[in-house]
Formats: sequence, C-alpha cells, structure tokens
Amino acid sequence: MVTAKELKQILMFREVPEPVLKLVAEAAEELTCAPGDRIASENEPAKGLYLIRSGTVRATREGVPTPVTFGTGQSLGQMSLLDGGPVSMTAEVMERTELILLRPQRLLEKLAGNHEAGFVLFRAVARSLASRLRLAVDAVTLAHERPGA
Repeated sequence: MVTAKELKQILMFREVPEPVLKLVAEAAEELTCAPGDRIASENEPAKGLYLIRSGTVRATREGVPTPVTFGTGQSLGQMSLLDGGPVSMTAEVMERTELILLRPQRLLEKLAGNHEAGFVLFRAVARSLASRLRLAVDAVTLAHERPGA
C-alpha cells in the first residue's frame, strides 16, 4: 500500500501537502519490474504517471543518440498525464525496480470531489515539467553559445 509519506519522497511531490498526497495514494498502484521490462513505448498510449520508488529506468527516443536515465525519487509520464497524448519515449527498466503508477482516470475519480487537491496535484506536475523544460532550454542555449557550435 502506497502512503503519503512515501509519495513525499518523490521529487515532484515534496511540496504537496499531506492531505492531497493521501488522496493520491488511494489512486496509486504498485508495480515491481525486472531488468528489461518495458514500461512505456514511444508513440503508444500512455498508461499514466510513473514514480520511481527504487531502481533505474532508461528512456530512449528514436533519433536521439543519448538515453536519459531516471532513478529513485524521479518520475516519467507527466506530459501524458496532463494532455492524454502518447508516450514520447520508450522506457525500459535497468534493474529490479519498484514503481508507483498513477493512472489518469483513477486520479480523476479520487480528486473529483476535491478541486483544490486536483489543482495542487496538477500544479506540482506542471512545476516538474517546467523544471525539465528550463534545463533543456539551458542546455540548448549553452550548446549554441559554444564557439564552433
């Protein structure tokens, strides 16, 4: 059973109040994956937001040579949770990994009667995405500022 205290260990939820996390915990599913298990495939429908309890997940994207590695406390699937769109990467488990899965429909059911909790949760997801976007923009800017780039 997922707890609010456990969700607090996920980076994006550190600032989310405990009462909201209790509702989120009620919507959560626990998954244990073995090395090589694929949890998401590029351009396929998303299952939900994955929170990494422990372990490592490698994400790749067609045409992008360098994979991105996600570890304990990190998350994948924020964009699909917000817009319902397909997964933008393929995600594969690198070692025994414990995940928490938040499916959009289940979250909506749990948050339906509490609009403030929904706002707080989706604001945390948006902040997480904004942080990643800021890092990506900085990396592109720095790459273009280098001599010879």
